[in-house]
Amino acid sequence: MDLYLDSADIAALGPLLATGLFRGVTTNPLILQRANVRLDEVPTLVEWLLERTDGDVFVQTTAQDADDIKREGSRLRAMSDRLVVKVPATRDGLTATRRLVDAGVPTLVTAVYGPRQAVLAAAAGAQWIAPYLGRMTEAGRDGHEQVARMVQVLRGSGTRTLVASIRSPEDVVGLAAAGADAVTLGADVAQALFDEPLTEAAVAQFDAAAAALR
Repeated sequence: MDLYLDSADIAALGPLLATGLFRGVTTNPLILQRANVRLDEVPTLVEWLLERTDGDVFVQTTAQDADDIKREGSRLRAMSDRLVVKVPATRDGLTATRRLVDAGVPTLVTAVYGPRQAVLAAAAGAQWIAPYLGRMTEAGRDGHEQVARMVQVLRGSGTRTLVASIRSPEDVVGLAAAGADAVTLGADVAQALFDEPLTEAAVAQFDAAAAALR
């Protein structure tokens, strides 16, 4: 399963991207707002990200009408052939996704909350969907079960699952076991993946033994 980072905070992203373990970065308007990145600063952010990863950078459209979403998506894609356009799973968004795909623009359908939206995204030819695991669970749905069903209905379609709204490292393990193609993680959850007290204790013993042998 591929790992992505869900952030626009360059201070948090830099050390994590330097590990080489994360294939790219996803953003959306809320993430930009939290990092104090204005829309006119997105090209600078994208350039910074592309210099630090060999994978894709995902940027979301902000228009609401299908025609405007398509135009905005085409402008975003012009920044780089490694930029994937994120489009919300609304009727207009899915309509625009089909048009973008027909124009050769790779897309991710985001804010997906159920398998029927996954089916629609596949019909639109989207490269990815982004189910919101944590938000589904917080809304009273079984997020892990919903994602597992999406994985099942998308099998063989060419549309992949990039699960967002991840709350814990345990979620990541569960999604890997369910067959999700990828996850995108906030910096706090990504950092928590590395934390294992037993490993740290073992390494401390190794270090002490190595010091005694010098």
